[in-house]
Amino acid sequence: MPIQSPPSHEVQYFNAPEHQQISDVQVPELKAFGWLPVNTDTPPNWLASITNKQVIKNNQHHWSTLSDFDLDIGDVKTVWEHSRFNWLFPFVLKFLKDGDKCQLDKLNQWLNNWAKVNPTHQGVNWKCGQEASIRVIHLVATHRLLWRDSPASEALAILIYQHLLRIAPTMSYAIAQDNNHGTSEAAALFVGTLLLQQSANKNKYPALANWLTLARDTIENRCTKLIASDGCFSQNSTNYHRLMLDTLSFCEYIRQVYQNPAFSDHCYKKLQLATTWLAKVANQADGQSAMLGLNDGAQLLPVTCCDYLDVRPSVQWACQLFLGKLLYPADATVDQLSTLFPAQNHARAVKATLPLTMNSDYHSIEAPPWRVYLRTPTNKFRPSQCDALHLDVWHNNNNLLLSSGSYSYNDKKWQHYFPSTLAHNTVCFDDDEQMSKLSRFLYRDWLKVQVHQHTDQRLSASYLDSKKRQHLRKIEVKDQSLLIQDTVKGFKNNAVLRFHLPKDDWQLTDNKLVSAQYMINVNADIALKKIALVEGWQSRYYQNKTPIWVLEVTVIKQGTISTELTARL
Repeated sequence: MPIQSPPSHEVQYFNAPEHQQISDVQVPELKAFGWLPVNTDTPPNWLASITNKQVIKNNQHHWSTLSDFDLDIGDVKTVWEHSRFNWLFPFVLKFLKDGDKCQLDKLNQWLNNWAKVNPTHQGVNWKCGQEASIRVIHLVATHRLLWRDSPASEALAILIYQHLLRIAPTMSYAIAQDNNHGTSEAAALFVGTLLLQQSANKNKYPALANWLTLARDTIENRCTKLIASDGCFSQNSTNYHRLMLDTLSFCEYIRQVYQNPAFSDHCYKKLQLATTWLAKVANQADGQSAMLGLNDGAQLLPVTCCDYLDVRPSVQWACQLFLGKLLYPADATVDQLSTLFPAQNHARAVKATLPLTMNSDYHSIEAPPWRVYLRTPTNKFRPSQCDALHLDVWHNNNNLLLSSGSYSYNDKKWQHYFPSTLAHNTVCFDDDEQMSKLSRFLYRDWLKVQVHQHTDQRLSASYLDSKKRQHLRKIEVKDQSLLIQDTVKGFKNNAVLRFHLPKDDWQLTDNKLVSAQYMINVNADIALKKIALVEGWQSRYYQNKTPIWVLEVTVIKQGTISTELTARL
């Protein structure tokens, strides 16, 4: 894979089609990581961090010689963000809405500028196969929006082929990660190859048939291995689950468009389960979801005006593709993703038996007005956080016990805080982490939770760590209250129970914490060493953090702490 010179002249990746405008299409604002507005007047600096403005200095090297984390710019994701090509969609949707060809001129200008700054396989923006894959998917989606069934332009075909040449050789590495790298890269090979096979010059692109076989086999394999029997994805993350589901939804859409053979019944069953899992963590009123696990700001196909945290467009689209139905009432904003990339056939060959609750790496209780999500690691895949028995709780549409998010994968201070035990609604023994770190993303002494009871209104589970310290958590729903009992044993000095709360006007008096809407009572069968309300942090969007409250309860003897959450209104 030699480093190639950039194009010597500007090329036309996307020409203006003559088909009818879509006057009612909504045009989303371009936001990095779903929250940071992006100026679209001129192309960005493709080698600069969008947060600290530091610029990559050693980009004139083959991607394989570069490090992800020693580039002197901080978090490499802040450089990669613009090169995911999310900006294609505001331009193309504005063109489809108004017929303004200046939007396509700008789109082509940005692509030419990107190609000039990022010669094929050179530099930081070619470093990651998944990043290249996201670009391919967005290029294919843009072509589909503009030209539907027509072949890609020669310039676009060459650009996509260059990306596939980057992705294919490292597929085994992507698969070995057992995460969304494998699904994303297989998806890019699949949709990119299918588009190139429509070209009159497809013989110029060798290996397409082999790549298509590799892509299909990998998609089947990843669905079988990485999606659990309740639909939970291997990364145990709401956002990574959405990314995986959107990726494979787009594969199915393109498969239908080009009438490629269907995937296996087993694959579709797994995708149906994954669809239902994501629906279960979403608040139906606004699509805000339990922010479980890691969140690096990734979003595929950001074509709606919904907030980044709203998963309803993804659920609606996947329901249409894999279940042959829509889950939510008609809504032009929520439905725009499934409207722009509609299912070509609504009948599914198989019907999955959908689980009533989560029962693998998370267990859930859905007893209105309460929704409860308990982290119950199974040790099947590597953990990414010290979050065993973490609890995310909703009352009606209010997230009462919060998950903390990720903020950054590179900032040392915050990269330590957000994945830590103290950033989760669980117990910390002797000021230790639940697991010790081997490296930035790897832990040792994995915890495996034993689930003892799981009914409509009760849930209990426990773990024993490597130092023989035990945490048993029991949860019971009682009409307008939720009872949480935490039994702690085997520790040497102290056990600290933490609950992360919204930044409301909480008042702590003795063992009672009260806000306008809720009351939290803490009791124990042992003396409480300390109970305090302290400041913590939540990162709902990558590279963005806000202060929250944390209730800390400290004991120095083994026993049971009882916490009752009650709605006041």
